[in-house]
Amino acid sequence: MSEKSLLQKNKLWLSLLLIAVAVICCLMWYISFLPHPQGGWSSKLLTISDSLSGRLSGKRFFVYDSAGNKTWETPGALMVQDALSTDLDGDGEKDLLLLLWKIGKYGSARPFWVTEDEKAYSQHIFIYRVSDDGQVHQKWCASEIGNEIRRMKLFEKNEQLLLVEDVTGANTLWRWESFGLKILENSVTFACFGDNIIHKEIYEYAFDREGGSFDFLYEPFVKDIRAADIAVFQQETMLVDSRDAVGGYPKFGSPQEVGEAVYEAGFDIAACAGNHALDRGIYGIDVTTDFYSERGIICLGVQNSREKEFHPYRLVSKHGITFAMFDLTYGTGDMDVSDRYPYAVRYLPQDRDEEQALLDEMAEARDNSDFIIIFVHWGKEYETHANEEQRRMAGLFAEGGADVVVGTHPHVLQEVESIPRPDGGQTLVYYSLGNFRAYQAQMEETKVGGEATFRVEHTFDGVRLISHDLRTIDAFVELK
Repeated sequence: MSEKSLLQKNKLWLSLLLIAVAVICCLMWYISFLPHPQGGWSSKLLTISDSLSGRLSGKRFFVYDSAGNKTWETPGALMVQDALSTDLDGDGEKDLLLLLWKIGKYGSARPFWVTEDEKAYSQHIFIYRVSDDGQVHQKWCASEIGNEIRRMKLFEKNEQLLLVEDVTGANTLWRWESFGLKILENSVTFACFGDNIIHKEIYEYAFDREGGSFDFLYEPFVKDIRAADIAVFQQETMLVDSRDAVGGYPKFGSPQEVGEAVYEAGFDIAACAGNHALDRGIYGIDVTTDFYSERGIICLGVQNSREKEFHPYRLVSKHGITFAMFDLTYGTGDMDVSDRYPYAVRYLPQDRDEEQALLDEMAEARDNSDFIIIFVHWGKEYETHANEEQRRMAGLFAEGGADVVVGTHPHVLQEVESIPRPDGGQTLVYYSLGNFRAYQAQMEETKVGGEATFRVEHTFDGVRLISHDLRTIDAFVELK
């Protein structure tokens, strides 16, 4: 081969190599330009109606009639990540929900002031109405979502709600309203406080210096109380409606004005099972439950004398989440009205049969709710660490599937821990929140209480505890 021919051949191979490199670079650029969803690209079959089915495959969605004929498919410019079918707005017609990617940030229309859409891919939810003959019509083709959605599904309790999880792990519920999807509140926040003890020094100060108002007790906490979706405190001392029945330690009777201050502060729930629950006999329980019931505050752990049916727990619903709430105490001192009023106070189990009965109640509660919370009056006063009996009982609660346990009675803060459950979950235990409002100054530890906060949320794995905290508060009531 001549030198000239060899040179021409080398030039040809060099040109081919450059072309190949250019093609590879263009291909790599194109691939990098395409979306790469963290949730991946789904493939699935859907039943749309009795006569229509759908198939998601290769980033395209197809609709088929009962004979297997294709009646519709997504335009080639749309890349479908996932698909769902439901009657989203309750009009009797099935809707098709497509989680998809397209070039440009706007849907089927853009604002008049935007002259040109973007050239990059963005994620959208497009909703189509599917008629009985298999024809598909645009219903809602929105602009880009914002945070990238990793996955979506229909809400188990209501298939007119859409549950989505973004790439950060955050979950949101969406509902169709008028014309479009609206994000719903998806979580419930709690603020829980410890023993509310109205000592003689406190009520005498209120009557002498505050005109009978007890608002001063809760004013430092009103912001936190009202910010929470559900605020709970331990009603250590029962209310009375007679000034003659008012009293301090050792047999407490708190004036109804305390309850009025509790109501004005914004509390939702009073955990009433405690060792002082019967200091004024069934009378104190009746006054307390009647007073709070009239104001929409739920009393846990005690029952009015007029109630003839035992309620082992109360169901409380907020933002689509149902909570089963128990409240139990280790005892009521030398006071006992169980012969005449067997449901007056809820006690901790005293033997294995009673423990099994509690486990059975918790199993029932799990069937009727999404989340179990147990408020419990237990432990030894002034001990800063949980004792063996508290830990044993916490294990029983975990065995029954409790999600959160909130303890009171020791009047001092104790540790917080998560313990494993047999079902693979965890039970968060606040062993003692200490005092909330009290006039106990015999030791520094009784002057400090705890505010337990936690958030519960709908997730892809069901209702779960998302976060929790415990901050210290000033529990000792300074009287000036």
